[in-house]
Amino acid sequence: MDYTQLEKIGAYDHAGRTLNLQPGHTVVDVGCGAGGFLRWMTGRGITTIGVECGDIMLAEAQRLNSGDVREGVGQNLPVPDETADAVTFMASLHHIPANDMVASLQEAARVLRPGGKIYVAEPIADGPSYAVGRLVDDEAEVRAVAQAVLADCSRAGLKIVNEGRYVDEYVYRDVNAFGKIMVGIDPERAAVYEQVKDAVAQAFQANGRKVDHGVAFDQPKQYHLLAAL
Repeated sequence: MDYTQLEKIGAYDHAGRTLNLQPGHTVVDVGCGAGGFLRWMTGRGITTIGVECGDIMLAEAQRLNSGDVREGVGQNLPVPDETADAVTFMASLHHIPANDMVASLQEAARVLRPGGKIYVAEPIADGPSYAVGRLVDDEAEVRAVAQAVLADCSRAGLKIVNEGRYVDEYVYRDVNAFGKIMVGIDPERAAVYEQVKDAVAQAFQANGRKVDHGVAFDQPKQYHLLAAL
């Protein structure tokens, strides 16, 4: 795939534009990580509910965000029915066990208000960011599973309203920051990271480009905008 021909836009801006998010909307962000998208939305007057299951990322999200961050998983969202105008999965669906991905989309539909939408952005196994990350955890297979589930989303009672590809940009202060995030997302990666960190450092330097606030990596993504059937 020649990802260099795709539109280049930050994932937060793309989600906000695609969902037409407005002040006063309520959004549930599933697998919110450290809460970067929550902060983006809060700054625009959007009410947010973050859901995260990883201890490290949950603690960071609760520390860095003044809003509502809850412990939970996509397949059993700790959110009442018809709470949100939108539900987002920002590069998080592929972290949900494959057998639970359909259930996670069903849960997202459950917490939507009538007329609400689900936005799913998934990283494609290609590009500079993937070239570095795969040395620690090659997610090509599980990313493909997520795409297959989205393509067959009628199993979850959903339809595809829109879909497409764009290029996001990941920025890290340095390779140590990259490693911290990789392990923070999945602590089981810690042992592997220690074994391959020299190779990671080389790939980090070879694939990244220096920017004012760190080192940047392109990451092509596939997005799906979903609604109830």
